[in-house]
Amino acid sequence: MQIFHRYTELLERLDAKGHSYQILGCAPDGQPLVCVRAGGDKTPAILISAGSHSTEQAGVSAAMELIDTLDTDHQVYIIPCRDPIGLNGFAYALSLSLGEVPQLADKEAAIELLRARGEILHEEEDLLVALIGEHGYFSRVRHGWSIEKAPALEPLRGRRVYCMAGSEKIEGSALLQRAYSLIVDPEGQILHINRFHDTAWAPVEARVTRDLMAQVEPALTLDLHEHGGDGFWFSARHQGTEVDQQWEQRMADAIIGAVEKAGVELMPDDYLPGSFFTKSRNSVYWLDPRKRGEGFNLSDFGAVTYGPAFTIETGMPMGFANRVAASVLAARTAIGVFEQRYL
Repeated sequence: MQIFHRYTELLERLDAKGHSYQILGCAPDGQPLVCVRAGGDKTPAILISAGSHSTEQAGVSAAMELIDTLDTDHQVYIIPCRDPIGLNGFAYALSLSLGEVPQLADKEAAIELLRARGEILHEEEDLLVALIGEHGYFSRVRHGWSIEKAPALEPLRGRRVYCMAGSEKIEGSALLQRAYSLIVDPEGQILHINRFHDTAWAPVEARVTRDLMAQVEPALTLDLHEHGGDGFWFSARHQGTEVDQQWEQRMADAIIGAVEKAGVELMPDDYLPGSFFTKSRNSVYWLDPRKRGEGFNLSDFGAVTYGPAFTIETGMPMGFANRVAASVLAARTAIGVFEQRYL
């Protein structure tokens, strides 16, 4: 199972397999954000996405496998990686400000570089925030933050922030191997790039995805993610019509049944991802994005605008190949039920 260490490796793999792709736009460093058309010509279409969080690389490899192997008559549009900069790693993200890729032996070396080359805006325990050139850099990921809560971060308003992220214990997502990308929006909220799908202001990654969805009107949206826990789970979205809700439920039941039958470890019975989720059964959670208050992610936007949508979450300690296999199985199962709807 291939792990992509650089975004160019992913593009080279598409070329080697003979897959043509559409360039939806370009990331701030000029790398193309690509979409591959798979499947047949039947509508309605399906959208599959991965890699909006760069530490979650099994989703990227799963999306690439689906490009190679998915068999359906329906049009399928696959965006295998929505954050090329983050995939390339923290040293690469630093090069956007430094003009060259620094050699970083470990986290301590990276922090030393931030101190030597950056303007330190904030420091607390294990979190260092530095501004270098046009970009901010965090020594770790911090969510739920804003300029209102930390006025010293005002120089970051409207900028991109790249965080050291990952774990040496997680295959494909070692520390410094990826850079977790955050956006400081004009209002001063600090959010990751899988938000902004319902906002007038949006970074290019969200904007081009939203534009693609407007063109193809996907009746099923699948976003492949991972999380730090041990097991598999996914989030579904309540639908606006009774028929859509029935099919979302059928897909949810089929996904969890297939994954459980395959012997994939599920989450503990008492697990709940957040206060804005409800549980219909173990590892099946229903999300109300309006209660979260952070802007819609891709699946939120897909569900509200177009139809059934799921965010697939595999547990990073499961092992890379197992994570990829679980994501692929979940996607294929959902698509199988989707095909039944449109016989």
